[in-house]
Amino acid sequence: MTETEFQHCLQSLDLTVPEAALLLSVSARTMRRWAEQPADISGPAVQALLAWMRLESKNLAWRPDAVAIGESNSEEIAEQIAVHRRHAIELDDLLEKVAARGGPVAPWVVDLEKNRANLESISVGFYRLKNGGFSPAVYRRSDEACSDIERDWPLIEDAFACIAKAIANEEQ
Repeated sequence: MTETEFQHCLQSLDLTVPEAALLLSVSARTMRRWAEQPADISGPAVQALLAWMRLESKNLAWRPDAVAIGESNSEEIAEQIAVHRRHAIELDDLLEKVAARGGPVAPWVVDLEKNRANLESISVGFYRLKNGGFSPAVYRRSDEACSDIERDWPLIEDAFACIAKAIANEEQ
């Protein structure tokens, strides 16, 4: 993470350095060092910041002291926040993995109206989320090769990247 990206994260999340230290469970000294040398920020801290940015961009509660309007059960709220955080972190990791290998290797066709991505005989269905994201739902093959999620996982990851890109392009 560059200094500009780090400062952008703090500004977008409306966090001071001491607040960020508290939320990331690091000392104020560590946070000050990271502010001066963002390349030293630990991987998990970078992932947390990126996940919080995604949640913030969707207007989802992500701070421990934030409560989504209309929800009153604190255990349910904590569970929902944890699920959203996990999903955001996992999706960020997956998209980075696909980007690191040069992007999707195959031209998936994404139909946002049907919530489906297709690549020849392979199909990946997904649910649109109210926060602007998506949740994968189903994968299938219609050719001679039986559906095998382990074998086809790299292609499925590519589908997720193409779906995320199509949704991002739609929002512009």
